[in-house]
Formats: sequence, C-alpha cells, structure tokens
Amino acid sequence: MRVDRTFGFDSKNHSFTGLVTGKSALVITPSAGNFVSNTPLGHLNFCETYVRSVLGFIGIQDVTTVAVPNQFIPDERQQQIESAQAKLMELAVGW
Repeated sequence: MRVDRTFGFDSKNHSFTGLVTGKSALVITPSAGNFVSNTPLGHLNFCETYVRSVLGFIGIQDVTTVAVPNQFIPDERQQQIESAQAKLMELAVGW
C-alpha cells in the first residue's frame, strides 16, 4: 500500500482511488478449519474478506479465491490439497 503508487488520495474530496487497475489476483487460503462460506464456521472467514478489501482498495476487483480447508484434520488434509490443486490447474489454463 503506497500512496501515489497503488492508491491515490484526493485531499479536496478526502477520497481514495485505486491505481492498480486491469489486474487479477489469486488468493490461496489454507486453514486449520473449514471457514468456507455457508459452513458452520463461514462467518469467521476474516482472511478472505480482509484480502478482498485490501485488493479492492488499491483497484483490483477481479479476485479469485481457492480455499484449502481442514489442514489440521489428517483424514481430510490430502483430499483438500488435491481438490485445491485441481482447481488451480483449471484456473491456470485460462489465467
């Protein structure tokens, strides 16, 4: 976050403008639990909302998120990693 590099500030209107436009972002979020939307812990997903807010502030609106939940659950860890890898491979084709 750098003024006049990633965002601008208009001192007359006290407003900010994102300067990083025309870009896309990929956010990979591994987590101990399952904080994906519409799950019991989904309301605790502060990471994704924070990163989307910061990126949006500097002008990046096209944000893709790939969650890798349940990394502390041995029976699910590898399955979640493989699922995320498959999503990432699909995304790589069109990125």
